[in-house]
Amino acid sequence: MDVLTLGEDNYRCIIDRKGRLRYRPISKKEAETKVCRINGKTTIKGGRTQLNLHDGRNILVDDATEYSTGDSLVLALPSQDIKEHIRFSEGTKCYLTGGAHVGEFAEVSEYIVKRSSMPNEVQFGEFGTVMSNVFAIGGEKLPSTEVVE
Repeated sequence: MDVLTLGEDNYRCIIDRKGRLRYRPISKKEAETKVCRINGKTTIKGGRTQLNLHDGRNILVDDATEYSTGDSLVLALPSQDIKEHIRFSEGTKCYLTGGAHVGEFAEVSEYIVKRSSMPNEVQFGEFGTVMSNVFAIGGEKLPSTEVVE
């Protein structure tokens, strides 16, 4: 989901359907935001909550109950301000970053929480995958992931 700007040209780094990193052209307006998945939450000194994002960023928030692991945030670049909160739930549009359906978009039909050492699962209509392969994007537009040779 990284954004690369070279002169006047802007690109978003995404994974194509063969699992390769690709840079797809995006508009200047799209280059001002980045979607980040919440991988964890930590309570720090003073009672504030730190959200640990998939790309190594950490964001401080006051209300810990508003955000959950698996949700995504749309961040304004370069200010790092939260523009939008995308909740991970049934019906959420997701981008798959691993597994047999890498690079595809799908809507969540069921989220299965395992109460064991097994990874949580997400079901999408005809197929399912583990939670670590799922990136909630909501209504965000991403460049095409079709393989261009």
